[in-house]
Amino acid sequence: MTDQTAQSGAPTPTSNFSRRGLLRAAGIGAAAVGGASLLDACSSGLKGASSSTSSSSPASGGASSSGSASGGEITIGWIHPLTGGLAGFGAPDNWVLQQVQQAGPYKTGFKIGGKTYTVNIKSYDSQSSVTHAGTLAKQAIQGDNVDMLFASSTPETVNAVASQAEALGTPLVCSNVPWESWYVNLGGNPEKPTLKPKYTVMYFLGAEHLVEAFIPMWDRIGKQLGNNHKVAAAFPNDSDGKAFSAVFPLIAKSKGYSIELSAAYTDGLQNYSSMIGQFKSSGADFFTNVPLPPDFAVMWKQSVQQGFKPKLATVAKVLLFPDDAYALGNLVENVATDAWWSPSLPWHSSFTGQSCQELATAYTDASGGKQPNQNISNYTLFEIAYKAFTSVNNPHDKAEVAAALHNVVIPDAVAGPMDFTSSKSPAPGVVITPPVGIQWQKVKGSKYPLDAVVVDNTLNPNAKITGDLLPTFK
Repeated sequence: MTDQTAQSGAPTPTSNFSRRGLLRAAGIGAAAVGGASLLDACSSGLKGASSSTSSSSPASGGASSSGSASGGEITIGWIHPLTGGLAGFGAPDNWVLQQVQQAGPYKTGFKIGGKTYTVNIKSYDSQSSVTHAGTLAKQAIQGDNVDMLFASSTPETVNAVASQAEALGTPLVCSNVPWESWYVNLGGNPEKPTLKPKYTVMYFLGAEHLVEAFIPMWDRIGKQLGNNHKVAAAFPNDSDGKAFSAVFPLIAKSKGYSIELSAAYTDGLQNYSSMIGQFKSSGADFFTNVPLPPDFAVMWKQSVQQGFKPKLATVAKVLLFPDDAYALGNLVENVATDAWWSPSLPWHSSFTGQSCQELATAYTDASGGKQPNQNISNYTLFEIAYKAFTSVNNPHDKAEVAAALHNVVIPDAVAGPMDFTSSKSPAPGVVITPPVGIQWQKVKGSKYPLDAVVVDNTLNPNAKITGDLLPTFK
């Protein structure tokens, strides 16, 4: 195995060259507020996911005190999709919650000002519903009197909770939501990021990282097999597709690539023959898209059957989790995408010292052999909360705790270094955790039908390469 990207050192995001033009082209100010645009594509696996508005009581779990002077209880509420179309994002969450409750300060209690506070975690299932997520936030704040909230997994979950947290004055830590979507939803302008949200912070990547993760892989396969710098792109006629069709060409052009863009298609299309014929005629060496997962299955099957076999396929919004890849079997072998967390990252739990690999192994053991899920990175929600609570005088003073969130610095956390004071952040309250390029490959000796192999670390040189980047087709 060879690391063909780490030698270049730290990445230089191409989006910086024209962020203002990029965001304007994508219509970011209008599209992002609803959470259905390029900005949520990398994290939203099912844009048309089914939802439910039926209410349910939160399941709760507590932590025991160490027995020193009691300061009472701190209550944290976690709103996340455990059922419904986005449940794949919440798949590891109950395990993560169990991990933090079994070791470290969430077990022994938070020591603040000479007192020890027990910690109660309430888990709220958003049921993959935007409306229900917002309703749960109100319930948690006004009915359950939480001291802090977490919200994770897609703008469909996070943005509604963030709006309520800001309006009702409750500290909130968010994850797995592209920063631009989160920021615009709160009234910020990514072109002039001067707004500092008072109560909420977040960590994840940005929309621009999608194409920036793909370009180095096109370069490398092109160097091996020849590169005409043409990329076939199939984008649907929805808000995601419109944004991608505006943004991808801008960034790709800056790196010498032209996008062969098909006519926008309707979600749910069953016949892609015209599009496939166009791509074959173009002779494009590469392919990219941002489809609904069911559409990708149909499109990709027809592409292979009709002889469109690009040197490398790089897809967004689909194939984020093992079950998605398994469902397509051999059809997705050597198809690439991006990953915001991987067992090969060199980070550790600030509670236990466990490495990413050790946590991934523990998850596999506890889940009956399942492959690790990228959202094990939600562990860092708890790391940030602990750091903020233990730096204040009164953990029930929501303004004081919220201010502390913006001063959290954790050099080594499960999701990566957290520094909310950094001047390098794209906006106040944001920490970027850059992705790696992964490829679904058959790995000799593996017990899984396909493995998510880290094949490119251009945007995150700290990640260990675990396999060679292979052409999708030669």
